Amino acid sequence: MPKNVIQHVEWTTRDPKRLQSFYGRIFDWKFNEAMPGYTMIDGVGGIFALSPEQQMPTGVTNYVNVDDLGAKEDLIRKGGGQIYKSKQEVPGMGWFTIFADPDGNTVALWQAAKRPARASASKKATSGKRAKPAKKASAKTSRRASR
Repeated sequence: MPKNVIQHVEWTTRDPKRLQSFYGRIFDWKFNEAMPGYTMIDGVGGIFALSPEQQMPTGVTNYVNVDDLGAKEDLIRKGGGQIYKSKQEVPGMGWFTIFADPDGNTVALWQAAKRPARASASKKATSGKRAKPAKKASAKTSRRASR
């Protein structure tokens, strides 16, 4: 997965059904409830339902791929940003952090979980050199062998 690029867009709202209806009519987007409070938009991103007690603003949040959430969170704090949610896990998928930049824009970071290497890839890495294909015998060599 490329790093430091936007890979997911999320609408944060207090009325997710209203946004689903609105965007569904305009763009014919299809929605799938991933978990309570979160709806995936096929091929686009997701809609996050804020509860009344959550102090995050509504709006659109871009998720940027990163390798190390902790290091990026340190840079955000040192640069004058505010962390809203720190290293929240999405089981089996990865972790995210949501923050505000110095102008108050909401942005998020995504650190994907490391996937175990496939068995066939690890066998190739440990088997050493690849076997070379056998060379075809020339016509002269074949005639000599048959004598």
